[in-house]
Amino acid sequence: MFAVFDGMGGEACGEIASFVAASHAKLFAHDRGQYEEYLYELSELLNEKVREETEARSLVLMGTTAAMVQFCGEDIYVCNAGDSRVYRLLKHELKQLSVDHIAPGYGGKAITKFLGMPTDDKLRPYIATGEYKPGDVYLLCTDGITDMLTDAQILEIIDNKKPLEDSCRALIAAAMENGGVDNATAILLRVTK
Repeated sequence: MFAVFDGMGGEACGEIASFVAASHAKLFAHDRGQYEEYLYELSELLNEKVREETEARSLVLMGTTAAMVQFCGEDIYVCNAGDSRVYRLLKHELKQLSVDHIAPGYGGKAITKFLGMPTDDKLRPYIATGEYKPGDVYLLCTDGITDMLTDAQILEIIDNKKPLEDSCRALIAAAMENGGVDNATAILLRVTK
């Protein structure tokens, strides 16, 4: 399993929310093994853990977005909540596999689904599955990338034969050069077999 969590800047302690989610996701995935689809169950658990941390800090709300992929046998599962995204690069085409959970907000956008949602609001993350193939490239990234770069710019940067680490650095550098108003996090994965 691979994941990106982005603490919500408009809420208190977003960095704590993303840390809590990442820590518990790692523990959960390690305990479950790799051949069972569990992203919905994991999302519910992470929502609960962020809510517990919110209450422990006597806060009203804190949250984090999530973009996760899990490789399971010959299948890939994609899960997201919020505006962090998952893309697939295949044959020089970039396709967004996740769904943005956003609505117009005060002076920007409002996240409509996230980890840390109040318990009376049922978290329903987007989950999809499909087959992966050797050569597929997957990008998981925060809105610090997608708010600064168009899909065409992202495609131009990552659709090459360079090592993934170099492409990832170039992606983040381009986001910073285009304004860099938010933290930029990205993971690039290439299926080799």
